Amino acid sequence: MLVSKIGRALALGRLPVVVLMIVVLIGLNALTASFAVAQDLDPKLRRYEQGPLVKKDYQGSAPDTIKQFAASTEIEVRYEYSYQLYEKDQKFQIYVTDFEVYSIMLQKKSWNRQLYNARLLDHEQGHFDIGQIFALQAKIEIARKMKDKRRFFSTGKTKAGVIAKLEETLSQEFSHVVAEMMEAQTDYDRATNHGRDRNPQKLARDGHSEKLKALQKKVKSLAGHQ
Repeated sequence: MLVSKIGRALALGRLPVVVLMIVVLIGLNALTASFAVAQDLDPKLRRYEQGPLVKKDYQGSAPDTIKQFAASTEIEVRYEYSYQLYEKDQKFQIYVTDFEVYSIMLQKKSWNRQLYNARLLDHEQGHFDIGQIFALQAKIEIARKMKDKRRFFSTGKTKAGVIAKLEETLSQEFSHVVAEMMEAQTDYDRATNHGRDRNPQKLARDGHSEKLKALQKKVKSLAGHQ
């Protein structure tokens, strides 16, 4: 017997889960990047698909206590999923039916003291591109694995129990995505000297562009076979 099919929001089965929040601090004299797990979900999302970062995306106020930094850009990679829940033989069964991964910028928490600094903005866009690269890679990997529904499938005696088990499975699935993305962000700053070295910065940005094109092509190909 079909118990429920969840869709949008919690009541409809679209469960937004924050995987990682990247806080990139660009300094006036030194440029650094730090990372933290996000604790909240801002309903006003600035999706990567809306285009490159622009001055108006920085809507936060620069704190007086942080004089040494020129900008702070907060980026998150999130995933949402829908699931099908059944009750059979006094047991609950659940499996993922749809999955979405995307990257966003938190405009209200991001600030920039040098809004007309094109090089600074380009470097920041590189961090956003890296977030999108890992979002697309995760999306492709999940789509392939979802061909075998049992990979994201659980059973149990209670509805809450099977949902919790499924969420744990998905969290574990994304743990390596978080670790690899954090490493890629750090490597990007190290390779470009936080955007100050022009040639390495250009090479990195060209690499981001080529990688994104290849991944977007793969995503379209997967969608065509669904």
